[in-house]
Amino acid sequence: MICGYCQKVILRNLTVKEILFPWLLSDTELCSQCLRQFTPIQKDQACPRCMRSGEQDLCADCQCWQKQYPQRQFFHQALYQYDEAFANWLKEYKFGGDYRLRRTFQQQVRVALKGYRGFIICPIPLSQSRYQERGFNQTSAFLEASGVKTHTLLRRSSHDSPQSKKNRQERLALPQPYVLACSPELLIGKKILLVDDVYTTGRTLFHAADILWQHQPKEVRTFSLAR
Repeated sequence: MICGYCQKVILRNLTVKEILFPWLLSDTELCSQCLRQFTPIQKDQACPRCMRSGEQDLCADCQCWQKQYPQRQFFHQALYQYDEAFANWLKEYKFGGDYRLRRTFQQQVRVALKGYRGFIICPIPLSQSRYQERGFNQTSAFLEASGVKTHTLLRRSSHDSPQSKKNRQERLALPQPYVLACSPELLIGKKILLVDDVYTTGRTLFHAADILWQHQPKEVRTFSLAR
């Protein structure tokens, strides 16, 4: 197998489970050296609502979102801290267009999303022009690489400059960019998981969730690789 980040061949001893069930072996995983670069979020040391590291209670961001959406339940899960190492990986994958890196976290994503059985998995969409520019939707790509079935529930109706080029205030001030892309009846009483690559201010995910909440789903939760 090869490393999903550095692309080097991984040599290691197989576990008993892998020997007994070889079809469970993945041809890609993170080598130990690459895995050490990323910092997992410790749930007991993070905001219980959005997993912002270094918080003991509800963080200031979530308190603001709670005031803005007082009738909504919101819970986010993220795997890694958005630090320099993750930013470097994202630069190569998302902005550098290295499509191979969609498989970097496939095992971690697969394990994490087992906790969302019964949820409709919806990746955050790109605008058509951004998709043509990049060549792929980075979120859909890493989900598909992890063997996760996804559904198109939303469509991005407006195109804007990349959020990476905006400051916090500009991100929070963005107008609603999404519209529903499926029959509203399909959402009634359903559990939905919105997935993005990174949670920064939460504006993108709250915009997307706001469209879905209008159509009576049972629950809307969110997930990202990094926070």
